[in-house]
Amino acid sequence: MYKKILGLLLALTFISIVTTSSVHADNPIIKDEFSADPAAITHDGKVYLYTGHDEAETSGNDYVLKEWSIYSSENLKDWELEGRVPRGIFDWAVNDTAWASQTIEKDGKFYWYTTVENGDGSAPGMAIGVAVSDHPVTGWEDAIGGPLVKSTDTENPSNMGSWSWDDIDPTVFIDDDGQAYLYWGNTHVYYAKLKDNMMELDGDIHRFDIQNMPGTFTEAPWLHKQDGIYYLLYAMNFPEELVYATSDSPEGPWVYSGKLMDELPFTGTSHPAVLEFEGETYMVYHNAALPTGGDYRRSVAIEKLHFTPEGKIRKVIPTASGITHDSFAIESYDKSSYIRHLNNSLRVDPLEGDTYDFKWHIVDGLAGNGEGSLSFQSENNPGFYLVRDDSSLSLEKHDGTNSFEERATFREVPGLADDSWNSYQTFHDSLYLSIASDNTLQLVAEDSIADEANATFRMMNADAKGVSVSEDEVVILEDSTTTVSAKVLPDDALRREVEVYVENDEIIDVASAYQAETGETNVTIKGKQEGVTTVTISTLDGNHQAIIDVEVKQIETTSSSLEDVIVSASSETKNVQITGTLGETAGKNVTLKVESPNGEVDYLDQVSSNDAGEFSIAFMLKSELTGDYHVLIGANDNEPYETTFTIKTQDSADTDNDQMESPTENDGDNNDPSGSDHDSSTDQGQKNDSEKQANQDLPNTATNLFNLILIGGILILLGLIATLVVRKRKEETR
Repeated sequence: MYKKILGLLLALTFISIVTTSSVHADNPIIKDEFSADPAAITHDGKVYLYTGHDEAETSGNDYVLKEWSIYSSENLKDWELEGRVPRGIFDWAVNDTAWASQTIEKDGKFYWYTTVENGDGSAPGMAIGVAVSDHPVTGWEDAIGGPLVKSTDTENPSNMGSWSWDDIDPTVFIDDDGQAYLYWGNTHVYYAKLKDNMMELDGDIHRFDIQNMPGTFTEAPWLHKQDGIYYLLYAMNFPEELVYATSDSPEGPWVYSGKLMDELPFTGTSHPAVLEFEGETYMVYHNAALPTGGDYRRSVAIEKLHFTPEGKIRKVIPTASGITHDSFAIESYDKSSYIRHLNNSLRVDPLEGDTYDFKWHIVDGLAGNGEGSLSFQSENNPGFYLVRDDSSLSLEKHDGTNSFEERATFREVPGLADDSWNSYQTFHDSLYLSIASDNTLQLVAEDSIADEANATFRMMNADAKGVSVSEDEVVILEDSTTTVSAKVLPDDALRREVEVYVENDEIIDVASAYQAETGETNVTIKGKQEGVTTVTISTLDGNHQAIIDVEVKQIETTSSSLEDVIVSASSETKNVQITGTLGETAGKNVTLKVESPNGEVDYLDQVSSNDAGEFSIAFMLKSELTGDYHVLIGANDNEPYETTFTIKTQDSADTDNDQMESPTENDGDNNDPSGSDHDSSTDQGQKNDSEKQANQDLPNTATNLFNLILIGGILILLGLIATLVVRKRKEETR
């Protein structure tokens, strides 16, 4: 019995199973304790988040991490603490050093690579251990009973001495061929292959450099693969910036490719991890945004990670709203300016440039005890709030005190100038937020407000919700152009400009022009060479994209000549039918392009001739323009067949409603590519061949002959009448 009880106590000591209420996650996503060095996996439709548990005092000057915490979520919004694992599962390790770690699943087992301090004096310093379990939360055990990597296995950086910390921050990656890799490091960065059992190194440890890096490698590598490109995310310099390098192999060489995130306030470190969940890619990291947060009291946050068609990663802006909440703008009553917090200066100015300083994360009043109170947190400076500073206003970091919460709380009341808008009062003495003459934000008593409009505002959603495009599939010919319009949604979005990315600029050229009056961006696409590519239209924050599939075609040619080409068009319905034959050539492609009077491609398609060599294309014009439409048909060895048809104004079409004009027709024997003698059109829609022939006007030669015969008949008749008159007079004389 004693052994059973002891075993139970040890199990409870080693693995703590914790159940807590859910945390509704804006950033930081964990709010009831400090958390750091995140890593995440997905398993059975759930995300598991592994963090270190920062427990340093507010005045502490070193890391205190006694255990790791494991959270789970099914939606990235509601997080539940499922368990804790103490550093003590590695009995060869010492001190409160449950540092950065990462878990990975393989063949039904979970492997957890962790950083701890080695207790073996022959290899002092930090080391990497590995634990194994059949479950992502419970049952973790030391897999090998000692370090997987220790300080004597690598070359210590010169600044570290014998007690080194270069063997920290492990990241593990399994490639498509099943080969597993372990990366780690501080100051130096290393990698090694893992054996199939995931618990032994396979071969040598490799130290490597990152080419073209504009700084020095610090720590926190994370290996990720997407669309055939290998990405190495890591921290550079100190205070740390998050950056990334790319390669076409997990073994390098690695080339610096860009910055992911600027250094963060109140903490010198950050630590990136990549999570793929339900078709989206995210970056998990830590900041110091919680009240009293700092270097040794950090907090895990999450943002979307966006990849461009060229394989670049867009720079990430740390946000207070995160991936689950909207941010808001505070608009002035004249509808031209917004409360902004650029460089901690509080002003009311128009929007300009690609900026986040007009965005606020709105939360219930920190000191409020009911509805109608709120607090304004800077969107891109999480943890910083708009606060009263005696008789003025400032942007300050939450220090965890009651007085701060009162200074950061405002009451929302009906607008002084318009009660459908709002005004904002300080928590205790009801001073109003107001615009000063120099456009700074100030506090003013109601009886001192000269213009109530200056103290009247409204909140509006600051986030774009999507991008719409007029066409999501485009087919054009080489050297031809088309224009697609793009619009940010909703229609009243504050930032309606877009960014345009081309997947392959050898196939197309793209130019864009933003139309401020309509809020639309015209994207002009020109075909360069035959091929298929995409154009991605993105909101400025990168959170929403629309993709246009583009195909560039050549005009296909065939040795058969075009014959009996007939073009029929209706000005009223805009319906067009084009028919013809390719001699007796069956199954040959015929490419048709129709250009509107302004030169833009209105219609482009390709059909095949039937068994008799005949082809027919019927379509409706997109353009509302009237005038001559240019037709180009590709089906001969030399140059395409060309002709035109005319779309008239409705008044002109009504005038000619009872008159049939000849459809454009070409004699295959002449095979005139210009079609210059056959440029008329019909406004009677599509006709069959017999109807078209019956409606042809008589030729001039036939009309003249008829006139001569008629005149001759009249003369003969007059002659007969004259003869009869003469005979009758002779008989009367006799």
